[in-house]
Amino acid sequence: MHAYNPENIVALATPPGFGALAIVRFSGLDLRSVHKSFSKKEPINRKAVFTKIYDPMGGGLLDESIILYYKSPQSFTGEDMIEITCHGGSVVPQSIINAAIDSGFRNASPGEFSFRAFLNGKIDLLQAEAVSSLISSKSQFSANISLQHLLGHVSTILFEIRNEAIDVLSIIENEL
Repeated sequence: MHAYNPENIVALATPPGFGALAIVRFSGLDLRSVHKSFSKKEPINRKAVFTKIYDPMGGGLLDESIILYYKSPQSFTGEDMIEITCHGGSVVPQSIINAAIDSGFRNASPGEFSFRAFLNGKIDLLQAEAVSSLISSKSQFSANISLQHLLGHVSTILFEIRNEAIDVLSIIENEL
């Protein structure tokens, strides 16, 4: 059993506003049927497809967008994921989110995608923190440092230090 609620989640992955594009992200268990219900097409792992997006419950057309399916564990969260790159603004992305909620999804909490990635062993705690730091960076220097953490450089150094400490402790225990 997971330490988190395994319900399927959905959230806007881009800032709300009036940009040309928005990304709606889904994560959860076995999203193949969800992909098919939104696009009327079979999902192909890690392949972007330009298609019409439909309301799974009502069948109405929501947008003409790009949909991308990630099969578990080949995703950021380690679960099945879908990303729909749709037209921006507030109406179209919210209509897709509402359709997902009507289909049984729930709104993701802030940071929940990174939290699931951490719990599923896709990233460590330093990398999870780095995602937040990178997003909130106010300078290029800060972004570069956060990116190094996200890429796992600090985690690798700490892992090497840990292994060396265990080796030294083993030698000391043997000598005692």
